[in-house]
Amino acid sequence: MMRTIQKLSFALILLVAFTIKLNAQNQIEIVIVGSAHNNSKSTLNFQAIIDKLKNFKPDMVFGEYLPKDDYSKLEESNWAKELFKKEHDYLEKLNPESPKNIDAQIKKDQKALAKFAYYHKTRMNLAVNYAKNWDRGNADYQIFVLENYMKQHFGREELATYTKMFGSTDSLKKIGFYRPGSEYSKIYFPLIYQLQQDRIYNMDCQTYDKPWGEAWSKTDSLYKILIGKAKTDSSSLEAATVKAIEKYWSYNKDEAKVFNADPYAGMNTVKYGVLDEAWNFYGGSHFYGYAGFPTETVKEMVAQWTLRNEGMCKNIIEQAKAKKAKRVVVGVGASHRKWMEEILAKNPNVKIINYNDLH
Repeated sequence: MMRTIQKLSFALILLVAFTIKLNAQNQIEIVIVGSAHNNSKSTLNFQAIIDKLKNFKPDMVFGEYLPKDDYSKLEESNWAKELFKKEHDYLEKLNPESPKNIDAQIKKDQKALAKFAYYHKTRMNLAVNYAKNWDRGNADYQIFVLENYMKQHFGREELATYTKMFGSTDSLKKIGFYRPGSEYSKIYFPLIYQLQQDRIYNMDCQTYDKPWGEAWSKTDSLYKILIGKAKTDSSSLEAATVKAIEKYWSYNKDEAKVFNADPYAGMNTVKYGVLDEAWNFYGGSHFYGYAGFPTETVKEMVAQWTLRNEGMCKNIIEQAKAKKAKRVVVGVGASHRKWMEEILAKNPNVKIINYNDLH
């Protein structure tokens, strides 16, 4: 009897071990890279960052772009819709004719470029059709490829066609289609190109922008009252709160020196996540209940911010599963990284890998 029980126990252990191993194999490995939106003045070696991500061998690269179908669900006053509508209308005006079936044409052009990358007119058409189809991420990506890798190979007629279809490089910069200092131009678009992948995947969520803005506005008003009281009476409890916040959300000299040496390593640390929450939420959850601190409205901000990040994570998981991806890189503003890592870490089908753990 004892021997039978021992055999059953051993078999159960083997089954559990096998299940754990199988679950680990089926997990999607995700690297959320906290990034700066403006890198124009940076002296970083961005190729070193690209190489680090390239060595991870991602199947998919996501960016903080809105999925194309989401634009139609937004109010006209939404900032993301207003921003891209200007870009969309700019190319629409330069290129008024459209294919009868734009989705079919995009797929056809993708296949053609997969066979030969230097069909320049095909790539130009693809960029325009992405924009007309409300896919900002991939319109940006194709324009980046044209500007950085293809334009140097244009013949005279191709250059004339390009100028007719897109205007000048300065015009593309002004309207927002080409942003040389963005994290996309510095890191994620070159990464995609060097991986020989044909697109960026869109994962932003703007569903909660209006209530987020309302909570932010209320918090800002109350925080100004807190600052006013602190200035009026330096011995008040409100003044003590402001002093504590200012101390809490600051790097010390040694920390600042390390961060400035490699901001991308710094933006992906636990310390930065703590400070970033404090910067974005007027001190953050650490100060709930402090004298004069707008606790309830900060909680409203946090609730809406959490919903947005949950929406972004949902977009990533759904697309990664559909593509049966094993490894994913997500380029996102640094303020999202901590929240998204925590949300995704709760998913048993996901393994979070911090950027600083890559080699």
